[in-house]
Amino acid sequence: MQTLIIGSDAADVIDISGPLRILGDLTVRNNSKMITLQSTSLTSVGGTFTMDDVTALSTLSFSVLTSAKKINWAGLPILGKLTFPQTISSADSVVISNTFIESLDGINLKKVSSMDINNNVRLTKFDTQVANISTLLNIAGNSEDLVVSLPNLIWANDMTFRDCKAVTTPSLSSVNASLNFISNHFTSYVAPNLTSVGNFGSRKGSFVFDSNNNLKNISFPAVTFIGGALTVTDNTDLDAITFAKLEQVGAAIDLTGNFSTT
Repeated sequence: MQTLIIGSDAADVIDISGPLRILGDLTVRNNSKMITLQSTSLTSVGGTFTMDDVTALSTLSFSVLTSAKKINWAGLPILGKLTFPQTISSADSVVISNTFIESLDGINLKKVSSMDINNNVRLTKFDTQVANISTLLNIAGNSEDLVVSLPNLIWANDMTFRDCKAVTTPSLSSVNASLNFISNHFTSYVAPNLTSVGNFGSRKGSFVFDSNNNLKNISFPAVTFIGGALTVTDNTDLDAITFAKLEQVGAAIDLTGNFSTT
């Protein structure tokens, strides 16, 4: 099958079992009738898997789907979970926005160019095996109880975390651009293997902790240089900052708070 478009007049239940692959796009847009979208045969989407403003969808079940070039889902106010038992492990980019999803179990990528997970108000768990994020990771505006676990992440280009209850990146070694933690709810963030943030040659790439009001501890025992600015501001419970091996910061250092130790 080349491309499949499901319009606004589709039936309540759409079953696309039969085809093994969609070479192009799978698109569902502006549909207020469809309750179930399912397939027991589809293994891959060669283009973009789009769901936009599908307001009655409560069941999304693909028994053997493992890859899509792009995932772009927005405006799914009833969809509470994914039924992808074989797990999507391959995608170039993922955008999931304004859904009712509680967990992204069923999407567990090995590598990805960009991920934008935003404004999913019931999302409390995001756990993925991804080791490399080559463009962007943005996690913002989801549930205040969201726990983010990236146990295998070694390298990323640009990452921003907002409104998270916990973020763990134990294997993270290098961030090529910026690493930002803004208005999160965790008490501690530790990156034992992180050695660098940004590019010191170009003086770009900032390391930012701003307005994390419960933050009491940050630890970066291996960081040696930051390409751009180091900014630690308005973290009201943070009273100590330690960068034991930090030697070079390419731009400004801004430490604002009630610190007893720096």
